[in-house]
Amino acid sequence: MKDLQPLLTNAIDPLVERRVYAQEADGHRHDYCQLLLGLRGSAALEMHGRQFLASVLHGVIVPADCRHEFAGQGDNCQLVVDMPVASVAVPAALFRRPRAFAITPALRGWLDKLPHGPALRQRQYDWQLAVGLAGAVSQSLGGDVGEGCGFPVAQIDAYLRRRLEHPIATAELAAHFGWGVRRFHDLFCEAFGDTPHQYHNRLKLDAAVGLLARQGLPLAEIGQRLGYGDQPAFTRRFSQRFGMPPGQWRREADSSAAMQGL
Repeated sequence: MKDLQPLLTNAIDPLVERRVYAQEADGHRHDYCQLLLGLRGSAALEMHGRQFLASVLHGVIVPADCRHEFAGQGDNCQLVVDMPVASVAVPAALFRRPRAFAITPALRGWLDKLPHGPALRQRQYDWQLAVGLAGAVSQSLGGDVGEGCGFPVAQIDAYLRRRLEHPIATAELAAHFGWGVRRFHDLFCEAFGDTPHQYHNRLKLDAAVGLLARQGLPLAEIGQRLGYGDQPAFTRRFSQRFGMPPGQWRREADSSAAMQGL
């Protein structure tokens, strides 16, 4: 059974919720990727003939359109993050096959931020939490996930996340990682599902979601921290991605949190 009812306000929005899985086996597939992270107990999954266990020690990635059987093991509660393809910026290669990953201290830190009791059913909160969890999962996987070609996906992702305030040129990025420009661009698009410029811009706007939760931070400073030339440029990009300007995003988040006493 589910602790919370799904509420997707937009087709590209992530959904974050607690779920308690029954011990009777069930199965399905869906057209979005999914993260499972154990809050209590464990849940068993089977995908492509392999067994996986979501627990307080390990999370599980469920690729889009992947049939998976699942069942809870005793008293359990899992944090489930539904991630449509155009939602949070993460390398597409990380989600192309079922995989387990360790719950690192960084991931545990995000899980510990969850409020006790029913979670806040609010678009802004889901985005903020999904962005943090996705970034921590990407870092926890580490290593090369370039599907046999040695393309350092996780390292590139970490590099781009550290340089949100800087413009990104594909030629400079390719040279930094020791690849030719054309080959790098082709492999990047395959691994990340975006061009370097598009992916970097998505990372910046994901970071904006977290910065907007900091009450004392002016919008102009947020835009500056993310490398936008001025506040109108930041507002325009944010509105294109999320369907509302950053000031409205912050007001709606504050209003919803106040109504729930958070």
